Amino acid sequence: MELLHIKHYIDGIGILEMKILKVKKDQFHPEGIKYSLTFARERGSGNFEGDFVRYDNYNKEGHHKHIKGKKYKYEFWDIDTLILDFKTDVINALREEGIEIDIF
Repeated sequence: MELLHIKHYIDGIGILEMKILKVKKDQFHPEGIKYSLTFARERGSGNFEGDFVRYDNYNKEGHHKHIKGKKYKYEFWDIDTLILDFKTDVINALREEGIEIDIF
C-alpha cells in the first residue's frame, strides 16, 4: 500500500522523488515500511546524479543513505523523522554547492 509518492522536477536543479510503502513485516522490513527518498541533482543536458541524496532500505542492506556518492548507515525512527532528515540533507547538500532554495 502506497503511503506517499511525490515526484517533482525543479528546473536546472534536480528531481525530487519520495516513495514510502506499507509492506508486510519481514526480515528486511521489520517496521513494515519500504522507502526510497531521492534527490537527483541535474548536471546538464538531461544528466542526473542519482546518489546526490538518497535514503532507502533496499533488501538486505537495511536502512542507509547516500550523500554525494558516499553511503552511510541510517537509524530509522519513524516516517516523520525520515522525511525531516532527508529534507535537511538535501538542503545542506545544495547549500554546499551555493544553492539556497526551499524545495519542500
